[in-house]
Amino acid sequence: MSTKQAVSERQPDRATVDQTGLQTSLPDYVASLALNHSSYWAFSNYKSVVTELSRIRHAGTIMEIGAGRSPLFEDGEIARMGVKYILNDISDVELSHSCREAERAHFDIADPDAAEIERLRGQVDLMFSYMVFEHVSDARASYVNIHKLLSPAGICINFHPTLFALPFLINRLLPISASEMLTRRIWKSEEKPKFPAYYDRCWVSRTSRDFLLSLGFSQAWQLPFWHHSYFQFDRWLNTLAERANWTALAAYCFTIVVK
Repeated sequence: MSTKQAVSERQPDRATVDQTGLQTSLPDYVASLALNHSSYWAFSNYKSVVTELSRIRHAGTIMEIGAGRSPLFEDGEIARMGVKYILNDISDVELSHSCREAERAHFDIADPDAAEIERLRGQVDLMFSYMVFEHVSDARASYVNIHKLLSPAGICINFHPTLFALPFLINRLLPISASEMLTRRIWKSEEKPKFPAYYDRCWVSRTSRDFLLSLGFSQAWQLPFWHHSYFQFDRWLNTLAERANWTALAAYCFTIVVK
């Protein structure tokens, strides 16, 4: 197992049989993911990671947290996976812009009193998010709700930036108006709205994993990835941090929990 992998667990996970007939457990798969250090790899392969987690869990229902107008999966991909796809977002306007043929669930994942969460309690086998959890105002409430929504042995993976990487630290410290202007200048786009970034619990540490276990999850992993594409003058620092396994300076992370 790579020294880069950060893991906390209470009990072994179930195994599944892959297409080659070999037995694959969730911990084995996570360990294979931990061999990759680059955020460019993480961005290029996230969809296949979610697909594989769906297969390992034998998922029947999956939910994308904060799917908005641009869900991760196309209709054809969902049809091939053979799952029920639920799109969640805090904004019904954003959900209305999506053309996917999927069920909508309009609620704030950080809302402890959301009626939709009670309706869907224990029904979701796999949950995932893509660059959403930096915008979540209350990580504790969000993970409590994730625990409620997941079925027994359900899995959630959140792909998010980490606070102490330089561009995200700047983003956190800047007023939202300045942050929005800077983001649009870098990406030269005004199509998508800019949501406040809180970075609550968006860092890699044993304390973070213990926090997740304290909420009732049986296993918790954090897989850090280094490097970002916002600017280049700190490239040397990212390279050094990756080689030295300085997880506090990772740019992105897969946070994975199991009910």
